[in-house]
Formats: sequence, C-alpha cells, structure tokens
Amino acid sequence: MNEAKAKNKKRKQDVFTSKMIVLSMAGLLCFLAAAFFDAWCGVQSRRMGYEIVQARAQQEKLMDFQKKLKIEKARLTSPQELRRYAAGELALEIPKPEQIIILP
Repeated sequence: MNEAKAKNKKRKQDVFTSKMIVLSMAGLLCFLAAAFFDAWCGVQSRRMGYEIVQARAQQEKLMDFQKKLKIEKARLTSPQELRRYAAGELALEIPKPEQIIILP
C-alpha cells in the first residue's frame, strides 16, 4: 500500500510539474505578446507624432500661400489695377458724355 501511495504521489508530482511547465509557457507567451504590443504601440505613436509635425508644417505653408493669394486678389481687383488693365490690355477708354445713352 505504501508503494501505491508513493507511485500515486509521484504521478501527482509529475502532472503538477507538467501543468506548471504549460502554465509557465503560457504566461511567458502572454508576457512576450504584451511586450511586442507595447513596442508596436510606441513605434506607432512616434510615427504619428512625425506625421503630425509634417502636417502642421504643410498647414503653415498653405496658410502663407493663401495669405499671398488674398493679397494678390485684392491687388488685381483694385479699381486702379482694373483701370490700368482695361486701358492697356483691352484698349478701353472712359466714355465721353456724348457716348453715354441713358435708357428709360
């Protein structure tokens, strides 16, 4: 009977050891997966930071370009510029009083 108990106890120790190995491996795999995920998140975070910096720089360039376009539009639509363009490019003149026809 002592032999049976000893074998039974040895079997339990073997099973316990096998279970411990499996649980240890599962824990190790979970730890490695979490470590890789953490590293991946860090890389993605840095990449997004670089993209944000580039987008802000591009936004600044576009805002400067927009400001220049507004200034150019204001210059081109000014009465003096329109008068100069009409006289130079289109050969238009201010009408004489006798050329003006008032419609009823």
